Amino acid sequence: MNGFNITWKRTPAGSVVPVGPGIYFAPVKGTSLASRAATLSRLLPSEAVIARRTAAWIWGLDVLPPGVKEADWDVELIMPDPSQAGPSPAPVTADRVKLPADHVQEKANVRVTSLPRTALDCARWLPRFEAVAALDQFLRKGVVVEELNKMARGLPGYRGNKRLREVVRLSDRGAASPGESWIRTAIVTAGFPRPRTQVPVMGPHGQWLYVDLGYVEFRVGMEYDGERHHTGTKARVHDERRRRWLAKEMGWEIIPATKDFLSRPTPYLEALLTALLERGWQPDDAAMDNIATRLKALTRRPR
Repeated sequence: MNGFNITWKRTPAGSVVPVGPGIYFAPVKGTSLASRAATLSRLLPSEAVIARRTAAWIWGLDVLPPGVKEADWDVELIMPDPSQAGPSPAPVTADRVKLPADHVQEKANVRVTSLPRTALDCARWLPRFEAVAALDQFLRKGVVVEELNKMARGLPGYRGNKRLREVVRLSDRGAASPGESWIRTAIVTAGFPRPRTQVPVMGPHGQWLYVDLGYVEFRVGMEYDGERHHTGTKARVHDERRRRWLAKEMGWEIIPATKDFLSRPTPYLEALLTALLERGWQPDDAAMDNIATRLKALTRRPR
């Protein structure tokens, strides 16, 4: 790689460290993802750029796979020039793709793909549900869909990509958590109408309450009770009181969903279907057949 070479060795303490001219000690595992990315950004040639989930982390967004700790995630790189042949220093993931100069920035002492390019890469390459949840985060951070579409038209493998278009179509800056993004994606791909995000409902004391996902016409909503904000007696009591008030005073039926939705969505989607039908939703035969087929498939083989 332009005469620059890095090898790796294991220390007596068990850390894996790079060895090369002017390199002293930079643990690959057991330290923060940002620190490892910064170290590699300094050590590698200027053509190497931190990308994808690692770049998102540098930009302040957590789009790592569910349950994965950042200290255990490998640094991801883009090597834009195919002529720069040679093995990538493990444990580093390096792809060779088109990377225009204006798609690269420096952030926190790291050469990293720009915020829009990082968003586009995550939407293009992450698994679909994770891609939508990631893109929702980028949209909340200020990335604009029109900019992504324009960028995609200039990149081989992105231009006209059906899956990428679907992820962009499913995205919504209103999602307040990855769990909400996953649920909304499952609802839409199962054939239901697209719910609104963060639906405002006037509360008992003149304050606004927000339903995570809702159908205003039918006053049916679904909310994600994540472990971070909805566990413990106090949180459960608050949720129950709030939803009881929404039902009694405002006529809303709220279907709470937990992390079980991610592995067993069928019961929740069946409850949603029942609530919508009971409150006046009248899908045509094709829509009902589509939903029934999807629910049957989910029952046989959870997503």
